[in-house]
Parts: sequence; C-alpha cells; structure tokens
Amino acid sequence: MSKKINELLRYCEENYIERGSLELALRCAVSICKANPDAPQAYAHVAAYRILLTAANYRTVTGEPDWYAVLGINKRGSSKSVVNAIDRRCEEIIEVLDGETGVSKAVSRVYDLVRLGVSELMDEDRRRAYDLRSGFSIIN
Repeated sequence: MSKKINELLRYCEENYIERGSLELALRCAVSICKANPDAPQAYAHVAAYRILLTAANYRTVTGEPDWYAVLGINKRGSSKSVVNAIDRRCEEIIEVLDGETGVSKAVSRVYDLVRLGVSELMDEDRRRAYDLRSGFSIIN
C-alpha cells in the first residue's frame, strides 16, 4: 500500500471513527476506494466500517447488536442453513480484512465483534435463547 493511501486511511480513522462518526469514516474510505481502485486495504476499511455501522444501527429489543444483520445472514431457516451461512460469511470477512489487523483499530474491532456474533449464533441453544430474548420468531 502506498504511503499516501495509508495516511488517508489513518486520517479517516483518527478524525471520524475516534470521534464517533462511522458514517463519515465510511464515506472517507469509499472516496479513497474510488480514487484508488487497486488498493485492497481501502476496501478492507470500507468493509470494516460497514460492519461497525450495521452493529451500531441494528439493535434488538434488548439493545444487543442484531447479529444476523452484522454478519449479513438470513435469520430465517434451519439451524444447519444458519451455521452454513455463518461459515461462508466469516470466510468472506476474513478474506477481505486479511492483513489489516495491525493497521486499523476498526478492523480489530470488527474481528472482535464478529467473534462475539459467531459465538452467539453458532451454538443452537445460544442462538435459540438469543432469538427468544431478541423478539425474533424461531423457524426450524
């Protein structure tokens, strides 16, 4: 990654994320992507900011993040289909964010967030309890 792109991404993080504006951080990273389409690191930041923004905006009735929205999976379906969707989505997230962990605080936060969501949804009993307390109907 060029030094200039690194500086721009650091600017997004320092001036927007640390001040609590995920929307502006996302816009900043999208602008960097458009200006530098061959920079995969900028795409990693866009993906991370989108996931963080989803976690902030989509909450359950109990105030927890809507893990289905955060992971981008359908909450309806069999237990096996949910587990398969989680596996596929985690692979996609890791592929996009790979190599950015030490560079970006946002990417590190996304890994932690995804880890929490996966632990909640992968276990059938925990997922059922989450669905019940969150007000999601259970369809198996």
